[in-house]
Amino acid sequence: MPIRETFWNIPEWAKVLLYVTNVVGVIILVSRFYLRTKIWAQGQDELKFDRLPERFARVGKFALAQVRIARDSYAGIFHLSLFVAFIMFFIGTSLIALEEYRIAGLFFEDYKFIEGTFYLIYESVLDFFLVVGVVALMLALGRRWFARPNTLTYNAGFQAMLWILLIDLLSGLAIEAFRLAAVQPDWQVWSFAGYTVSRALLLFNPSEAFLETAHLTAWIAHFSITAVIYAILLDLPLKHIIYSPLNIFFSSFKERGALAPLDLEDETIEAFGVGNVRDLTLYQLMDGDACTECGRCQAVCPAFMAGTPLNPKQVILDIRTGIDRVEANGAGPVPLTHEIVSDAALWACTTCRACVHECPVLIEHVDSIVDMRRHMVLMEGNMPDLLGMAMQQAERAGNPWGNPRGSRMDWAEDLDVPLMADKKQADVLYWIGCAGAYDPESQKTTRAMIRIFEAAGIDYAVLGEEERCNCEWARRAGNEYLYQEATHSNIAVFDQYDFKTIVTHCPHCFNTFANEYPQFGGSYDVVHHSTYITTLVNNGHLSLDQSLDQLITFHDSCYLGRYNDIYDAPRDVLSAGGLRLTEMPRSRDRGLCCGGGGAQVWFETHQEIPVNEIRLAEAIDTNADGVGTACPFCTIMLTSAAQSKGVEDMPINDIAVIVAEALKK
Repeated sequence: MPIRETFWNIPEWAKVLLYVTNVVGVIILVSRFYLRTKIWAQGQDELKFDRLPERFARVGKFALAQVRIARDSYAGIFHLSLFVAFIMFFIGTSLIALEEYRIAGLFFEDYKFIEGTFYLIYESVLDFFLVVGVVALMLALGRRWFARPNTLTYNAGFQAMLWILLIDLLSGLAIEAFRLAAVQPDWQVWSFAGYTVSRALLLFNPSEAFLETAHLTAWIAHFSITAVIYAILLDLPLKHIIYSPLNIFFSSFKERGALAPLDLEDETIEAFGVGNVRDLTLYQLMDGDACTECGRCQAVCPAFMAGTPLNPKQVILDIRTGIDRVEANGAGPVPLTHEIVSDAALWACTTCRACVHECPVLIEHVDSIVDMRRHMVLMEGNMPDLLGMAMQQAERAGNPWGNPRGSRMDWAEDLDVPLMADKKQADVLYWIGCAGAYDPESQKTTRAMIRIFEAAGIDYAVLGEEERCNCEWARRAGNEYLYQEATHSNIAVFDQYDFKTIVTHCPHCFNTFANEYPQFGGSYDVVHHSTYITTLVNNGHLSLDQSLDQLITFHDSCYLGRYNDIYDAPRDVLSAGGLRLTEMPRSRDRGLCCGGGGAQVWFETHQEIPVNEIRLAEAIDTNADGVGTACPFCTIMLTSAAQSKGVEDMPINDIAVIVAEALKK
């Protein structure tokens, strides 16, 4: 009967060498990991062990199933293949340990189970995954040698990691091949990989002594390499097999659209934001070590595409550099902003969350960038001049344009728009926002929404001059003080009146009201106008003319899509008007930012190719008759790009404007 002889040709001294070297390797690994966790513990916050079922589910989805890695078909396939191969090797080795060390005997009387048919299947399965692992590593090396995508990190560490793993697998194959060549059991064909190599060896008529010596040498090499991997694991990119699952497990359950609030009234806090490595939260420090350097964040970053200094991958690696300096310097301060992460990189971020959405290990790039901005703005007064001017105007006049508060309703001079101050209550409080009140293009959307409310017979009202900028953009730019001041002011105004729902056509306002105002005691039913209009159409409150025979491409707003998962509603609105839709290559959850988020609309960063022009080019390439939007800032940015490129004949309209045109007379 086929049976596995675990330590064939292995003397006792070699077994001792195996145990000693591997135990030493594991001790080194554990001790170094412990020292790293002590640095993490110097960060703010504490580890959270709440919602354990959901945390384990995340590990299963993102670490084991690797759903985000699989999006990149080529790299995803060989990475997942290699991962599964090593999981199978771990299972195979564990089964040997269960049998060899009598562990199975604690539960089963007959603990010898790797024999007979099970053993033959066991050998075939492990040989199959050995081949899979070798092929996957060759593909990975080939990708770095020949394809050389610019998203990857190219250094000796990655080459060493791949070669060490490949040599480890090949040494395992050599062990099997030399053993089969020496013993030649009847069932050897089941170990098809080792059998194939053993047949090749036998062509040279090697002596039994040679095969035994070669087998022992390969065996020692194989397990010595394993011990070395343990010892140097945290020096190799392979360290992500430890750090990344931990990062996924402890990742935050906060609303995607909500930044963590600062307690500005706590007098014990010496500094706000992140200027020093130790100002980072424990989770942000973990992010730095968990990064796999795959470059997926870099590949989708609009600021990086535009040629700015921002590379989200490098920001996270800069955090890792800071951790390394803490480890080297001990208790001394380690500045992060200015010295490790450049100001220009931080100010280039549009906070679009494309990087976060693509990261396979759930790193929160945007939160770290905003926290560093907070330090520069709140502690240093360091910000671009135009941005500072917009903040001053928002504080003084209640809007970043600096227009008089009294002109906030100028767009409605010829309309009879009800005010909350007069009605005191209404079903719908329509929040217009600063762009909708002051920007000529966005005023078209505001007027269109009034037509829609009137056509549907909605009981609505607006705040008029009581409305002030919610300063969402200022919060993303780091000015938490201005944001919280505006928040408390707006909540006080809201709470004066009786309404059921806040409707707004601005995704930024929608996001801050829905996801961030609850942090300050303001919980409201908030609906984006795309969802609201869709409901009106579906309920029969709006009748639309189906004769708009045009081809439209829709641009997804980051704060509507990636932040709040609203993708279908605006498309449903356009379809209801009889329009035909065509998608840009980057759409829905992978849509490209317009370039205006993160306060970018209020100041200029040096861009080799402006983000809004990149996006407009994608829209033009669809051969659509026009572009549909659902965000005033997207409309502003794309319209600006059209003017710059001389393609003003391509209509760029908010979905409300399109619906208003389609209303049956």
